[in-house]
Amino acid sequence: MPSSSASSSTAAPAVSGPSPAPARDAASAAADAALAHSYRGIPFEERLVPRPTPASWLAHHARARPGAPFLTTVGDDGEPVTLSYGRAEALSRRLAHWLRTAPGVEPGRTVALAPVNDAESVVAVLAVLRTGCPLLLLGPQDPADRRRQQAEAVGARLVLRPMAVSAEAVPEAVVLPDARALADPDGEAALPEPDPAADALFFGTSGSTAASKLVAQSHYNAAVNAEALGRHHGLRPGDRLLGCLPVHHVNGLHFTVLGVLAAGAHVLLADGFDPLRYPRLLQRFRPRIASVVPSVLEALLETWRAPGLPDGFGYFVSAAAPLTTRTARAVHERLGARVLQGYGLTETVNFSTTLPPGLSEDAYRQLMLETDIPSIGTALYGNEVAVLSSEGEPVAPGEVAEICVRGHNVMSRYEGNPAATQEAFAGGWFHTQDLGREVTVPGRAEPFVVVTGRVKNIAKVGGETVSLDEMDRVLRALPGVRDAACAALPHRFLGEEIVAAVVPAPGGGPPDVLPALAAAFRPAVLPGRVEVCEAVPRTRTGKILRRELAALLAGPARDGATDGPPYPASASVAPPSRSTP
Repeated sequence: MPSSSASSSTAAPAVSGPSPAPARDAASAAADAALAHSYRGIPFEERLVPRPTPASWLAHHARARPGAPFLTTVGDDGEPVTLSYGRAEALSRRLAHWLRTAPGVEPGRTVALAPVNDAESVVAVLAVLRTGCPLLLLGPQDPADRRRQQAEAVGARLVLRPMAVSAEAVPEAVVLPDARALADPDGEAALPEPDPAADALFFGTSGSTAASKLVAQSHYNAAVNAEALGRHHGLRPGDRLLGCLPVHHVNGLHFTVLGVLAAGAHVLLADGFDPLRYPRLLQRFRPRIASVVPSVLEALLETWRAPGLPDGFGYFVSAAAPLTTRTARAVHERLGARVLQGYGLTETVNFSTTLPPGLSEDAYRQLMLETDIPSIGTALYGNEVAVLSSEGEPVAPGEVAEICVRGHNVMSRYEGNPAATQEAFAGGWFHTQDLGREVTVPGRAEPFVVVTGRVKNIAKVGGETVSLDEMDRVLRALPGVRDAACAALPHRFLGEEIVAAVVPAPGGGPPDVLPALAAAFRPAVLPGRVEVCEAVPRTRTGKILRRELAALLAGPARDGATDGPPYPASASVAPPSRSTP
C-alpha cells in the first residue's frame, strides 16, 4: 500500500482523521449507513451493473460462450487442466443441487468452506453462491479454535473441504463430492436467482486471533467490485490473468476468480507461489496481468533467471501489503515491467483504488519510482475515496488524514457487532483507519492517493508521536536490509519505546541502520534496541503481525536487557520463519 513528497526528516507529523463517533440513535445510524453505501448520490438500491450477482455472470457467459476457457489449474502431473464456462456452470449447478438435497442445507443457512487453489474449491464457491446460502471462507491452516468461533458466529452447521484438504487438517469438515459424478438436476430443481442485497460471503478480518471481526458482503457488493476491476484493467473475453494468492482471502477470490468471471476472461490459478516454478507458468500461460503481493515480487527478483517476461505481458498488480519504491524500481529495471499497486480492505470488498494502467512514463516515475512511498492510485468505479479531517471534511493535497471510502462495494456490516458497524460508518463514510494523502499529477484530473500509515501504528515516546510505518519504510529502504518492522513496547519512564526487527539481506552481516534512522527521526524517538532476526512475522498476504512482533521483541528485554540509551548494541533473536495466516 501506500506517495510522494512528504518529508521523513522528523518524527511523524500530527495527523487528522475522523474520530470515533459516540453512540447515535437508530435513525442517525441508518442514515450514515445509507450514505456510506451510496456512490456519487446513487443509492445502493439503484444497480450500477447489468448483472448484480456472480451467479448471473456465470450463467450469462455459460450461455454466450460455453466453450470459452474460464479456469486453468495445474494437475499433480504438471499438466494444465482447463474448465470452460459451460462446464463450470454445469458442475456448480450439480453441486448446488446436492447441497440442497443430500446435506439438507436450508435456504439462507450459512455454509462454511475451507478451500484451496483448485478447480474443486472454485466450483464449490460458485455452487454455494447460486444456492443463495451465505458462504463463510475459512483458512485450511487456521487454528481450529479460530475456525470454530467463526463458524459459530455465523451459524454455519455445515463445513466443507475439497479432497486436497486432509481430514486431519480440518476434521470438522465434510468432504465435497466429485461434481463430475453427480447427476444433472431436472428442470424443476432450478434454483431461483439470489437476492443481490442478501449476504453472499463472510470473511474474517486479518487479525491474528479468533476474535477478528467477520465481514458480511452481499452478492451485489461482489458484482460491483468485479465490474470495477473489469473496467479498470480493460478485461475482455480471452484475456489471461495469473493468480497465486489463496482463494480464502478476499483478494484471491474477488480479483483472481470473480473479477475474471464477470469479464468472461481466463485465469490460471496456481496452487501457491513457488519462485522456481512461477517464471515457467508466466512463460507457458503468457498472461497479460499477474496478481501478486510484494513478497512475491521480492522473491522473483532474487530468483529470476529467465531471459525476460513473455511477449504480451502487461503488468503485475500488487496489494495486501505495502510496496516499497525499491521493489517497484527493481521490477521496472530488471524485469522491464510495471507494478500497479492496489488498495482495499475486506470491508470494501477487495479493491477501492488501483494505479491506472495507462499512465505516461513521467507519471509512472513520479508516482512509483521517484517517490518515498508508491501510490495506490485512484478510485475504482462504484466507490469514492477521500482523505478526510477529524470533522469529516476533505483536506488539502499533501495533508495527511484518514482515508475514507463509500460506495456500492462497502460491506453490509460486521456480523454480530452493531457497535463496530455503526462506528465504521460514522458520518456516512467507511473509516479505514489508514492514514494517507492525495497527490496531483500533471495532466490528470483525478487525485492519486498515498497510504502513509495506520491510525493505530503510532508510538508515543516520551510525549513525542512517531509513525511505526514510517520507520519501517526507512529501514526497508536500506541496501543491507531484506525486511524490517518496528514495534512499540511499554517503557517505565518513556511510556513507550520503539524496538526494531531487522532481517539482513542474503549474504550480508548485521546492517548499520543508525545513520539512516538518525537522519530521519529525532534522537528522542530512535529505537531503544535493534534486533537482528531471521524473519518478520507477517500474515500470508504480507501484513506485519504487530502483536506477534511485539511479543517476540519483548523476549530479549525480559531475558536481561535493561532500560538504557536510545541505541545500544544490536542483539539477535530468531523468530519462526513461517508466516502466520
